[in-house]
Amino acid sequence: MSHRTHRPAPKRRRARHRLAQGLGQAAFYAASATLASGLVRELLYLVHMSVFSC
Repeated sequence: MSHRTHRPAPKRRRARHRLAQGLGQAAFYAASATLASGLVRELLYLVHMSVFSC
């Protein structure tokens, strides 16, 4: 019986985990970029309306 409880994970599984992590990060960045562009568009629209209403 070995004293080591943690067996090293196979490399293939680790690579898949890294790929999943990368995809999640890419999705997060895409979502935040979409949200930021939406907020900027809304802000520009509000500025445009406030300038032309004066």
